Amino acid sequence: MKRLSALAALALLAAPAAAQSPPAPLPSEITLADVLRIVESSPRVAVSAREADIARAERAAAGALPNPTLSLGRSRPAGGERTMFDANSQDQAMLELPVPIFGQRGARMRAADFQVERAQSQLRLTLGETRRLSALAFLRLLGAQETQLARRAAAADVERIRTLVAGRQASGMASRYDAARADAEAALANLGVQRAATEVNEQAATLAGLVDARGWRPRARGSLAQLRTELGEPPTDLAANAALRAARDETAAAEARIELARRERYPVPAVQLGRAWTSGPFGAANFVGVTSEIPILDTRRAGVDRAVAEHGAARERERGVAATVQAELGKQREALELRREALARFERDVFERQSAFLEMAESAYRLGKGTLFELLDARRTQLEASVARVELLTALLEAELELRALAGEL
Repeated sequence: MKRLSALAALALLAAPAAAQSPPAPLPSEITLADVLRIVESSPRVAVSAREADIARAERAAAGALPNPTLSLGRSRPAGGERTMFDANSQDQAMLELPVPIFGQRGARMRAADFQVERAQSQLRLTLGETRRLSALAFLRLLGAQETQLARRAAAADVERIRTLVAGRQASGMASRYDAARADAEAALANLGVQRAATEVNEQAATLAGLVDARGWRPRARGSLAQLRTELGEPPTDLAANAALRAARDETAAAEARIELARRERYPVPAVQLGRAWTSGPFGAANFVGVTSEIPILDTRRAGVDRAVAEHGAARERERGVAATVQAELGKQREALELRREALARFERDVFERQSAFLEMAESAYRLGKGTLFELLDARRTQLEASVARVELLTALLEAELELRALAGEL
């Protein structure tokens, strides 16, 4: 299977919503590669992309320097002796500039960088999960279509049997019961076709729901056997697992927040520059000073404790995610082996022998050496074998897709 190219992945992670082009018309027939491409623009992926944009905006805000504060004022004598100043009025201007000399700005920038990485990992995780769900939906749609084809072929066989029974009844070699039994079997076969068509529509609607295209009802192109050949041997390396990477990035972001909380315990001093002057008569004085908070009532220790607790929780979540992913990998590998063995055994012992059963039963019925019940039973057994093979092959491919999703290769 083809992965997202590096250029396409970068564009998906960095492009803003306004720069995205209008969606192209959705095709009526799709392959697995088409599905994986189409769901990249699904609503859930778009939400994660906007969250990544928010994280990048917060990174820009974290690197901004604090703004200075300017204050202006005028004083006039209001009564009594001139004890404050001996003039008609006094004006003053004060400029105050905070100076984060204890590394607060650098810590905020590092924490914001880790948050951007975490948001991008979350975007990759959401994209991977969406692709996994869409791949499984495509697989089930393909299986439902093959089941529908098998039931249509069975219905065609029943129609042929009805024609055979009608001819034998006209010649006096078949009873009215045989004709009625053939009619009932035809009705049941048509009902099975209708149910298969409903299943196909449901699976197509599932795909449409993933991309928010309510009127879209695609058909899957190809076959289960062809898809099995295209997928090949599934990988087992978890180095690119999106869930593990997102958990590691969350732990790193939480660790950066500890350093930020520690830096923010220090007060931010501010340099003050001022000038005061009087009118009538004129006089002026300059002022230079420093102001700072005194952290004696609130030492901001609680912020550090909270950051440490959040880091511990993130680290435990990372361990939990790693254990879950490893357990899921083992489960899917075991399921794949069991399903491979079951499919091989079924094809060897059952499916390969079914192709001749219906022909032999029909030949025997034509020659008067077999009953209608035996002919219909052979037809029903062949249908059940075909449907069972589709189910086994679908289950096997589901395990292969799950392994590819775990390895981050969908």
